[in-house]
Amino acid sequence: MKLLSLIIPTYNMAELLPRCLESLVQAKKSDALDILVVNDGSKDNSLQVAREWEKKYPAIIRVIDKPNGNYGSTINAALPVAEGLYVKVLDSDDRFDTTALDALLTEIERLAQSKTENAAHTIAAETDDYPDILHTPFTQIGATTREVIRYNTMGREPYEYGKIYELDKILPDGYIRFLLMHSLAYRINLLRGMHYRQTEGISYTDTEWSCYPLFAAQTIVFLPHNVYQYNLDREGQTMDPKVLMKSVNQLQIVTDAMLAFYEAHRSDLSDIRAAWMKQYFENRMRILYKIYLLDMPHADFRKEDLQAMDNKYLPCMQRLDLHPRLYPENKLLRIDYIRFWHRHHRRWSRPLEAFNHLLDVCVKWLYIRLFRR
Repeated sequence: MKLLSLIIPTYNMAELLPRCLESLVQAKKSDALDILVVNDGSKDNSLQVAREWEKKYPAIIRVIDKPNGNYGSTINAALPVAEGLYVKVLDSDDRFDTTALDALLTEIERLAQSKTENAAHTIAAETDDYPDILHTPFTQIGATTREVIRYNTMGREPYEYGKIYELDKILPDGYIRFLLMHSLAYRINLLRGMHYRQTEGISYTDTEWSCYPLFAAQTIVFLPHNVYQYNLDREGQTMDPKVLMKSVNQLQIVTDAMLAFYEAHRSDLSDIRAAWMKQYFENRMRILYKIYLLDMPHADFRKEDLQAMDNKYLPCMQRLDLHPRLYPENKLLRIDYIRFWHRHHRRWSRPLEAFNHLLDVCVKWLYIRLFRR
């Protein structure tokens, strides 16, 4: 039985794809992997590279070649043929820590062999089924920084590794920032049971991967293995600020789809889940406003664009009782950017923004030094 399916969306990544795959095939338990490289109509020789690796490792690597349909279409193409007990996404410009991957596979293997084992640092089954979500730390790698993202706050990790928790017991924490694509693996039958699909034709749909399944998942287990190594230092990456500024329309399309999903299914949620989802979507709106009110250079900011977004989302936010707030990350200047915009219909002054940015950098540097090393 394949323990873990890895979906690797690939578009013009011929140079980086080998590094990604090397980190997987070197695992001692690589035979338990089901690696699906989905070539999304690449214009370079990504397909040729993928086929070479498939030929070399036919028992664990399969290639899906398809016309370009962007990120979500690669997930939609791979899920129906994935064979693993769990499934995880790995972008082709990123990689896994091979040692941590082996440890994760060992945990899944123990789960598959016996759901009742309760030894220390193993998955302790408290239910009759496999946990819906496996949560692991990941590392963000910048040009000069490395930050390990764990499910914790101020250095405190509130949950026991290996123990299965009901999702509704941990969601009241409100730790939205730790439930991200890089940290999540799902029981594949959970996704198939809810007929999971991502929006096609645009980027940034990885946020759907970390949202829609939470409407249906019931259980989660936290594991200590720092598997995903997230590369933030590639020019042209979708999270590159220069690219992000030009992609606001795509972010809005994804947000539209997510809000529609939320509105259609929120009546089915428990009170705890509904409260968490409300907070999640307030954060989603916060991200959109942040691009216009904080991240976008003044030279590129067009008041009418933000006003159009405001006019588009205000009725929906009123209908769904969403009240997003946008405060500086440093938590020292307690001025709500969104409220300031609605009152004055302008951004902060440039000197105040520059001062706030300096505070953000200093406070984040100190926080990482103290709690995220």
